[in-house]
Amino acid sequence: MKMLLVVAGFVSLSFLAGCAPAPLAKADVDGRIVCDTDKMTQAERQALKASSSTRLVWVNCPQAVLRPV
Repeated sequence: MKMLLVVAGFVSLSFLAGCAPAPLAKADVDGRIVCDTDKMTQAERQALKASSSTRLVWVNCPQAVLRPV
């Protein structure tokens, strides 16, 4: 019974490993990645305009890439 659980766990981990994100390309990491505060401010203003009871919670901020000029 324990062996069956070990095999099932190994198989499920193998399937989950196939869902790993693709590696980043050089263009993705060429600049400094920061939160896009302009988009965040715009979204917060739209939420306030839509309704005073709207609550906006940021889990992940929108990202902007700063590229050297």
